[in-house]
Amino acid sequence: MTAAVRLRVAEVAAAVVVISSFLPWTVEDDRTLRGVQVGDGQVIVLTAVVTIVMIRLGSRLAWFAAGFSAAVLWRQWFEDEVGLQSLGPLLGALAASVAVGLLVWNMLADIRENAP
Repeated sequence: MTAAVRLRVAEVAAAVVVISSFLPWTVEDDRTLRGVQVGDGQVIVLTAVVTIVMIRLGSRLAWFAAGFSAAVLWRQWFEDEVGLQSLGPLLGALAASVAVGLLVWNMLADIRENAP
């Protein structure tokens, strides 16, 4: 897999994280809340957009932003029994994990390629 393909797939995965915030995340007072209606979901949308921008700018630290999204999303999904029934955090966590894996792979390949 070439570096360009890894970066594009990581961008798509970050976009899936944004899309996952529009899916149901949690139930409070018999109301289903979407990710953008929850504080964590709003932070995730911002972090996923920052991840996409960092990938576009060529920053190696984009994996850090994607990792933050993955950590928050996995925590949200495992938080309680309702989280285990929510599709939004699971889809976002899987997509963010894919983005982290690809970005770390790209970073290590780039370091190895530039080694003396």
